[in-house]
Amino acid sequence: MRRGCISLGDTKCDSCHRLILHCERYLAIAEDDGTTQRLCLECSLEKGYAQRRESKREEILTFFSGDLTSL
Repeated sequence: MRRGCISLGDTKCDSCHRLILHCERYLAIAEDDGTTQRLCLECSLEKGYAQRRESKREEILTFFSGDLTSL
């Protein structure tokens, strides 16, 4: 399961080993074996887990796949 998270500090990216700063967004991926992989925003974009989209003339960043629909 993938979850978009906000860092409270002391979090490192498992791909590039960069420190994810306080209030910075990152992706947590829960693996089947019970471990959690944490990826910074740049690594998430590079690996295709995150994407930038345009909605209502503004650019948004999402960790969700599929179409974005308003409620």
